[in-house]
Amino acid sequence: MIARTAPGRTAVRAGGRTLTYGELIAWADTIAARLVAAGAGPGHRVGVLVAPSAAMVAAALGVLRAGAAYVPVDHGQPARRVREVLADARVTGVLTDIPDDERLAGFPAFPVTESARPQAFTAPPAAQGDPAYLIYTSGSTGEPKGVLVEHGQLTASTLARHQVYPGRPTFLLLSPLAFDSSVAGIWGTLTAGGTLVVATADEVRDPARLAELVREHGVTQLLCVPSLYAVLLDAARRTGGLDSLDTVVVAGESLPESLLRRHFSAHAQPVALVNEYGPTEATVWATYRWYDREGPVSIGGPVPGTVLHLLDDDLRPVPQGQEGELVVGGPGVARGYFGRPEATAAVFVDDPFTGGRMYRTGDRARWARDGTLEFLGRRDHQVKVRGHRIELGAVESALHDLPGVRDAAVVPNQAHTQLLGFVRADATVTGSWLRDQLAIRLPQAMVPVRIDVLDQLPRTFAGKVDRVRLRELADGAPADVPDGSGTAPPTGTATSVAAAWAEVLKMPDVPVDANFFDIGGHSLAMFELQEALERHTGTRPSVVALFRHTTVTAQTELISGSGAGQDHADYRQDARRRALQARRQRTTRETA
Repeated sequence: MIARTAPGRTAVRAGGRTLTYGELIAWADTIAARLVAAGAGPGHRVGVLVAPSAAMVAAALGVLRAGAAYVPVDHGQPARRVREVLADARVTGVLTDIPDDERLAGFPAFPVTESARPQAFTAPPAAQGDPAYLIYTSGSTGEPKGVLVEHGQLTASTLARHQVYPGRPTFLLLSPLAFDSSVAGIWGTLTAGGTLVVATADEVRDPARLAELVREHGVTQLLCVPSLYAVLLDAARRTGGLDSLDTVVVAGESLPESLLRRHFSAHAQPVALVNEYGPTEATVWATYRWYDREGPVSIGGPVPGTVLHLLDDDLRPVPQGQEGELVVGGPGVARGYFGRPEATAAVFVDDPFTGGRMYRTGDRARWARDGTLEFLGRRDHQVKVRGHRIELGAVESALHDLPGVRDAAVVPNQAHTQLLGFVRADATVTGSWLRDQLAIRLPQAMVPVRIDVLDQLPRTFAGKVDRVRLRELADGAPADVPDGSGTAPPTGTATSVAAAWAEVLKMPDVPVDANFFDIGGHSLAMFELQEALERHTGTRPSVVALFRHTTVTAQTELISGSGAGQDHADYRQDARRRALQARRQRTTRETA
């Protein structure tokens, strides 16, 4: 183990904090000892509700050291969703960085604080079939559905990463712990003896800060959704900072051909681009396509150890070049859905070709002439929105459950960056009220940015909801504007701010007091708004400041004042202080 052979090597950097491997394992063992004393151990599950930080990494490792499985929950989830996940997982307790968190009422809570006197702890051996983690996705009716991954599957997935990405990376972790790509970043890096750089929530929101993190820590690898990588390239075009990279991995969304071309024109030095594909049920990844130059977009071929099948509805292989369902076999196929034997049996099936198990992804693909896989989309109503896998039926079911709703349908916009909802409802029901109700019940990614109330939902000749027509409506102007929001006055800075909003949101009139996220905005669109505000006003507020000022009125006041760039200036000063502190720490260790 690296903690024994090289305890002084840097393991984690986050928020100005640096942990060596020795310090990380000592912190994790302190947490593990607390959990074991409280009755947690093999066969148990422990929730982790900790913001992206060094403590988050220590918490996940501490759960594994105790022999239990970690259940990550995101701080941004609604309270109801947090409790649903923890209850469904039947957790023994929850590790948290927020004392007396009301969302954890009824669940034993444990702090993730370090101890001045770390406890000696001997971790119980983990068997290959022991659960390692439980990550939740949305079920078809809106209920949380946990994918249970065992140590054997995690080991197979991680060893495959070592084969594809050899060496000791300095890896920038952008994914929250509740997102399964965090598994690749955390365990792929730490088991290779690399350095994990954890971006905080505020840093992930600001691509300029991310570029500074890459530069400050000499990051060599990162993994993110293509849309986030695109805005990171935008920021780097202005500030630089990506020169240390040697590999960029994109996953979670389809890779646009334009981004592939842009990647190779943006870097002066050789930087590989890797397009990964894989569902949570296959332990993070199942295929990858390695690019060291421009080429046709595909999801490539199987990761080491994985077996891929393209099958028809009767699970028979389809001929070369024909479309089929992508079915994944091999040692990375998860155990199944926790506590849901019927749902597990429906998609985790015996593999007649190898004698093992395989997972039916529900994705359509075909083999291209060059031997790589072309991804063709879903067979059902599941979509990917900004990297989040979402069952449209789950959102529609939640809408149907709300008072006054007679019928409901949800579709993604053309760019698959937003969900749009359409309902037939009582006259007193408004789209903004429906959004507020969904925000209480569902994760943010599942809440439509706009819900239009229609007299009737359009239907095909067969009587089914006409989703093609709804997608056309989705790209039009909203039918329901949040109440109490006038349009921007045609004077001064407010006009310029409103023009920037109109450009990004593609709306002719922008309510001055409506929340950006209530009328079509989302986190990645905020980066576009930053660029648009600079063009229209001559001022470039930090993205963090824009997240804190989410109406036209508030942003007008921000830009008219003197603090528009203060957040980023403060961050640059903090970054310089952290860099100086890091150099002093390295010097101290080298001369000790």
